[in-house]
Amino acid sequence: MSRHADTSLLRPLGCTSAQFIYESIHSAILARRLAPAAMLSQVTLTQIFRAGANSVRRALERLASDGAVEFSENQIAYVAQPDPLRVRQVLEARLLVESAVARQLAGQLSRQQLDDLRSIVAAERACMNAADHAGLIKCAGRLHLQLAELTGNPLLHNFLDQLLRQAALHLALSKNHGYIEASCCQQLELLDALEAGDCELASKRLELYLSSIGQRLRYAPPPTTDLHAAFAGRLSS
Repeated sequence: MSRHADTSLLRPLGCTSAQFIYESIHSAILARRLAPAAMLSQVTLTQIFRAGANSVRRALERLASDGAVEFSENQIAYVAQPDPLRVRQVLEARLLVESAVARQLAGQLSRQQLDDLRSIVAAERACMNAADHAGLIKCAGRLHLQLAELTGNPLLHNFLDQLLRQAALHLALSKNHGYIEASCCQQLELLDALEAGDCELASKRLELYLSSIGQRLRYAPPPTTDLHAAFAGRLSS
């Protein structure tokens, strides 16, 4: 098959076109197949996904609401370029929200819940060893979102979900890896503090975890402009 002979993607049953396009583009950004400032031609995307223009537009608008996509004055879509100030603000907001989560959960988690959370860290390490950048970012976010869910407070959960989506974008667009082996160790230490019921120690370990991530982020990757190449790994035969 030539590079542009058949660029359609396989959509799972029960998934709307707009949802599938949204998830595919989001995954491509997290996996670094699309980099900052890459133009997202709506015409090309309709060809790649064999979808209508309205579905593509809805997916791009949803990505824009997440901060993953920006529109120019003439409504051309581009992969967003991270702003270091915005990165710091997202991490600071995460610290405030997740510190509240830690205060509620300290000493309240069951053995099974702690085991489940530690298994997520193990999954992170597996992604790290497999060089699965997108999977690593998703696993790391899932740990913290799961903690928020365990509070039983949907407002905390939903707000943190929004912050994690923005954080995932900034991590994906960084030249350096935000998550390293030390990140997994810091997460396990956070869980240890929660198990011990020490909310102050949990907050300190959370602050160290987030600040360490922020210090590692650097933004200077080369742009990827070929949309066909970005989705090549998911092309149908």
